[in-house]
Amino acid sequence: MSSARGAPRRGRFRSPGRRFVLVLALMAMASGLVWKTFDLQFRQAERIVAWGEDHRIRTTQVMGLRGDILDSSGEPLATSLEWATVFADPSQIADPLARAQVLAPVLGAEVTPLAQKMSVPGQFVYIQRQVSPERAEQVEALGLQGIGTRPEARRVYPLGRTAAEVIGSVSLDHNGTSGIELLYNDVLAGAPGSVSREEYPGGRSIPGGRNEATPAVHGADLRLTIDRLLQFEAARILTEQVRQTDAKGGVVVVGRPATGEILAMSTATRDEAGEVVTGVENKALTWAFEPGSVIKGLTFSAVLDAGLATPETTRPVPDRLRVHDAEFTDHSPHPTLDYSVRDIVVQSSNIGTILWGDQLGPSGLYGYLRRFGLGQTSGLGLFGESPGLLLPVADWSGTSLATIAIGQGISLTPLQLLLAFNAVANDGVYVPARIVAEAIAPDGARTALAPTAPAHRVMSTTAAVHMRRILREAVADGTGKQAEVEGYEVAGKTGTARKPHPDGGYEDEAGNYRYVATFAGFAPASDPQVSIVVVIDEPTTTIYGGSAAAPAFAELAQIALRRLTVPPPTVGEPDVILAAPGGGDG
Repeated sequence: MSSARGAPRRGRFRSPGRRFVLVLALMAMASGLVWKTFDLQFRQAERIVAWGEDHRIRTTQVMGLRGDILDSSGEPLATSLEWATVFADPSQIADPLARAQVLAPVLGAEVTPLAQKMSVPGQFVYIQRQVSPERAEQVEALGLQGIGTRPEARRVYPLGRTAAEVIGSVSLDHNGTSGIELLYNDVLAGAPGSVSREEYPGGRSIPGGRNEATPAVHGADLRLTIDRLLQFEAARILTEQVRQTDAKGGVVVVGRPATGEILAMSTATRDEAGEVVTGVENKALTWAFEPGSVIKGLTFSAVLDAGLATPETTRPVPDRLRVHDAEFTDHSPHPTLDYSVRDIVVQSSNIGTILWGDQLGPSGLYGYLRRFGLGQTSGLGLFGESPGLLLPVADWSGTSLATIAIGQGISLTPLQLLLAFNAVANDGVYVPARIVAEAIAPDGARTALAPTAPAHRVMSTTAAVHMRRILREAVADGTGKQAEVEGYEVAGKTGTARKPHPDGGYEDEAGNYRYVATFAGFAPASDPQVSIVVVIDEPTTTIYGGSAAAPAFAELAQIALRRLTVPPPTVGEPDVILAAPGGGDG
């Protein structure tokens, strides 16, 4: 019997079963290779091509700049500069802390926050936005893997805060968030473009490779009616007047009566430290206040236009009068006097105004005030504009006619007041406000932007001319003396109004009143070229419109008349004398 140890061994794969398994394995491998080849060539071809392009095609964004906002002469009030964003691809950064330690000194940032940003999952994260071109170049020069820069615009305002409440602001992504920037965002906004090219590793272009460009589209420029010099001077004069009167704040609006153009619009307020600064809220159109006696210029415009009186028509006027359940008084006690319409306005008599307002009647007064633009927005379209408060006659109380006639129980914005006085200056025609003159496309094409509403007649030319003469005397001989401008005749009206208390009534818990002082007017009185409204909120050194607001009007009007090259009227030049008021002259 032969020994098992000496028996010859069989080959490892000589067993039929094992050979079959081997054949199956080889067939499976071949099938897998065939399938993989098919999958790569047909099913994943696009992905593979895209992967290849991803690694050899470099796409650079080209910035589409936001349009400039220009003043009336074409000087920039807002413009865009090409700055940069620094970003990171965390998937390419093995040691975020080490990378941050190199990058932080260049960006002027702290190491730990930068490292945290580079540690987040993903392929893109902002490291720092609004980086200057010089700093962006320093970052690029470092040659750090996973760190890059891309162009980003920075919005710059050459006048700083001086025009902030009008121009508005933009977000980091260059979208308008307030003011003109928001209202005309679609016009100003640009659209980015791009350049794509094939490159070898290292950045050299591949000859004959892809080279495609999508041009950027720049936004259109906007030319405003704002005059940058007058805007600067309005802000300067207003802030100084608020300081001198120790007031809470103030508003000034400057315009051209004939066109409705706004030449300047500024708000002053106090910051947390109590310092007077230019505000970012445009209170010329967001703040509705009770105007007080300045509204008498509108009340008597209505009286004259309705044919109820002429400037010389007189009536007995006592110094106090009871209406319904309230007693009204004039500023100073006096015996019953025969006051003409002219006297009542010049002396700012409350009682005389109430008596003539009663002649006009609730519907008459309400109708005229609506035609003067009260109780409705101006149509400028700027965000947050208040329509003010002018209740329908059906909601008036027993004293509403009396209070509204003298400027209490009604509220309006400084802009509404300017436009209403403009109607007196414009021979009775109300011209809507206008603050944007035209849009200028990147190719230079210009498109005029007209007001959203047409002009309309409020009163006759005759009544307007008579009211201008009365308002001129209110400055020369009445409460508005401090609004006079050397060499020019000024027409205007003062207003001193109690501020409503938030809890109701006009008195605070200690029995004290707060006031708003106003002056509204225009010059030259016989041919108005500039109109100005000055409103001082809660003055304390003096509460009256004639002393708290009129001086600022005079200083600004003198600058505006020179800026607009308006010559002084010929000495002794008479006004045009017209027939009776309330005539049918349109």
